[in-house]
Amino acid sequence: MSAAFLRRYWPQTLAVLAFALLVIAATVQTFRLQSAVAELETERLGRASDRKDYQRAQAEATADALSAKMKKEAEYAAKADEADARYADLSGQYRAAVLRYQAAQRAVGGTDLPSAAEATQSRDGSGGGAVIPAGDILIPQADALICAENTARLEAVRAWALSIRER
Repeated sequence: MSAAFLRRYWPQTLAVLAFALLVIAATVQTFRLQSAVAELETERLGRASDRKDYQRAQAEATADALSAKMKKEAEYAAKADEADARYADLSGQYRAAVLRYQAAQRAVGGTDLPSAAEATQSRDGSGGGAVIPAGDILIPQADALICAENTARLEAVRAWALSIRER
């Protein structure tokens, strides 16, 4: 009976079988699609989590860098303050030394310069500068104070630069 049934209704049986296979294939594909969608969503959530981790790590690195920069700047500011204090101290010392030297020169009275400046004649007839005894340097007090000020500043800056280089 079943063989006779199949012979008589074989086109319909084939259609039912094809439909059944189609339903099974659609069901399998549906499950595979749902699985793929679930995996995709898992990956999407994982990437979002990774992105948040990257952003957090970047924010921490930025904060650490800013903190280190502020620490360095504070250190440099402290060294600059030390250099300024050293400059002020040296400037006062050098200024006092210039003033003491000038006072000592006034106390001695005169200078060792000849009374009349001796000028030498050159070929064109112009005179040269005054003869100054070896070892003596004559500069105005204002220039001596400027030199003292500049020397103090340069010594303080050099000490500051060396202290930065040590780091």
